[in-house]
Amino acid sequence: MSSIATRLQRYVPGLLFVWLVWCVPSAQADPILWYNGNLDNRDAFSNQTSTVSGGVDGRIYENFIVPTGHVWTITSVFSNDVTSPFNSFASTTAAWEIRSGVSAGNGGAVVASGDGADTRTNTGRTSTVFAPFRTTEFKNQVSGLHVTLLPGTYWLSVAPDTDGAVDSYWYVSTTSGAAAVGTPPGNDGNSFFTSSFQGDFFTPTSNLEGPGNWDYSLGVAGTTALATPEPTSMTLLVAASFGFAGFNYCRRKFGRSAK
Repeated sequence: MSSIATRLQRYVPGLLFVWLVWCVPSAQADPILWYNGNLDNRDAFSNQTSTVSGGVDGRIYENFIVPTGHVWTITSVFSNDVTSPFNSFASTTAAWEIRSGVSAGNGGAVVASGDGADTRTNTGRTSTVFAPFRTTEFKNQVSGLHVTLLPGTYWLSVAPDTDGAVDSYWYVSTTSGAAAVGTPPGNDGNSFFTSSFQGDFFTPTSNLEGPGNWDYSLGVAGTTALATPEPTSMTLLVAASFGFAGFNYCRRKFGRSAK
């Protein structure tokens, strides 16, 4: 083997390493498909589960829309929650649900649900709803999902799991739609609250917060694709006509060649 080939053989592993580091695209998180918006510091509402029987619990359900002609595959869901200035709880998991057909006093149907690892990150935003105390807002996110949603309206809940032994540890931020993605942009007030502790069952948040639109900072990430339209009867008729025409043409052609 020549000295040049020997040197090349020696450098190949290093060149491959450089190529892997600089040339291979790094894995990226799926884009946000819907986000109701950043906190507006109007309020924050109890948003957590409770493992203690009779403990403090409460879940906010916020609506989002998968647009006509699209199919979404949800890979992660999240809520932006502020911590209590009086009590703390290091949640490691969070419960999530996606529902359809929700209305006042009606939980509709559960489309998908689960409980997964809670990846908690500081949003960099500070809440003043407990003034004079200032509290930190965190993004509580559950990933690794695979939920397919057809066009329509859905309601999302993402609530950190707690023991519920004292007053709420987590409160989901209200929003007016700043930096929102998708529809609606945190402005329609079509949200509900459920709590065994407080005796609420899909109560409109305007009944609890007061008049006006109350929306909350939740979101979903994933991928979107165009829906395959159902064939119309006319399309099927035209396709059948071409099919019969092609069949007759082939029959005549091959019938003549067989003679």
